[in-house]
Amino acid sequence: MKTQNAPGPAWRHFHIVYSLKLMQRMLVLCVVPLIEPLVHLNLAGLLGALRQELLLLAALAAAAGVLWACAGWRLEDGCLVLRAGVLARRCRRLDPRQVAVVELARPPLLRLAGCTRVTLYFAKSASMPKVSFYLPRAAAAGLAEVLLPTRAGQSFYKPTGAERLGFVMLSANLVTTAALLWLSARQTVELLGENLAGSLNSLTQKNLARLERLAELFLPAGVAWLFTLVLVLWGISLLVSLLKTARFHVFRNGGVILYRGGLLTHTERRVRASAVTVCDVRTTLAARLLRRYPVYLAAGSFDGGDIPVLVYKKGQEALLEALMPEFRLPGPVRRGLYANGRSLPVFLGLPGSLLGGCLVLVAVSAWQLPALTPILGLLLLPALALTLVALEAFFTEDAGQSAGRVLLVQYSSGFTRHRLCVFTPDLALSIRQTPFSELQGRCNLRLLLPFYKKVRVRSLEFYRAASLRLDV
Repeated sequence: MKTQNAPGPAWRHFHIVYSLKLMQRMLVLCVVPLIEPLVHLNLAGLLGALRQELLLLAALAAAAGVLWACAGWRLEDGCLVLRAGVLARRCRRLDPRQVAVVELARPPLLRLAGCTRVTLYFAKSASMPKVSFYLPRAAAAGLAEVLLPTRAGQSFYKPTGAERLGFVMLSANLVTTAALLWLSARQTVELLGENLAGSLNSLTQKNLARLERLAELFLPAGVAWLFTLVLVLWGISLLVSLLKTARFHVFRNGGVILYRGGLLTHTERRVRASAVTVCDVRTTLAARLLRRYPVYLAAGSFDGGDIPVLVYKKGQEALLEALMPEFRLPGPVRRGLYANGRSLPVFLGLPGSLLGGCLVLVAVSAWQLPALTPILGLLLLPALALTLVALEAFFTEDAGQSAGRVLLVQYSSGFTRHRLCVFTPDLALSIRQTPFSELQGRCNLRLLLPFYKKVRVRSLEFYRAASLRLDV
């Protein structure tokens, strides 16, 4: 039996990358003295500033080293204790029962250093939604086993073949703005006739040039530019998604859902099944074409991340129920409910105005500037898609409860239709009415989910919104 004055377990240091991250936040102090000499092209002043920067950098490195030496972690009585600070020590004691998700991420640079970024998301996110720190690889894996133990047995879900292709396409996201601007500038220069890319002889760029010429045979120059740009961005996003979802596996052992994958960046997430708050089935434009739907799990302060836990097609709802036994997919809404009183302008006001504006621009262009008509015509496609999704929401947007008091919500945002299965009463719910909607017995239902995401269900019957109970 440990006495009151007996020393606890020894403190263990974070990975040295912890100190480098501290320096990264302080490096802005090194940049400020260099601005004035660079603006005035003062070489002597620049050399003097660089000497000052070396001294400042050495001081920052020493300070970061002291902070790293004084910080640490240990496991004490089954709890994780984190320590930071030099003069004023700050300790956080984290009970494993408070942890909803453990995320282990190993980007390429961290892998070279033998380091893992550990992020803990908590079931109750009022005071501290998450905490991140850096540990050696073996220590991070051991800590994850202590916090959310699991035995990775038979794979619950592993996309292969056509499922693998669908999983990659449905996980693809938009690329960064920098890549968009760079590609746009390069395509503009080539279409203006200046052969500035002649020295770039890579196979990818040659194939890209062939696609440009092929598009220009059938399309005007501006439309060909947009066609090539969209094609390149789509290819890059698919490549990024392919790298992120390589070797993707999902396991479920006991009360823990574990999924991992990634080629360059290894990512592993452990989700406590009892802490899952929301199951989100997203119907995107790609999902409609492939007829496969990605599923995201949110737990505590974790919002589901950037990779779905699985992708299913129609008729495979049993796979979702095996993953989460309480899951119930919101069914089709009876259209008769909305035959009287549901406001069409509430849904079609913004996308309809956008579509009408695009039609006016196309009509004016066809009259005055026919060369711009094809480019403006392409803008009709996203506007039309937004209008169709909004029209679908007019018939399907709804909120209700299953027999097990699980909250079922359907709503649309942008091009995506969301079907939510909410398992927790830990959310904020508000009802808003205008004088016009009050006359029709309608209201807007707003929900604030535990991970601070806002959801709005429009033009819902007031009596149905008021009857929702959160004693799940």
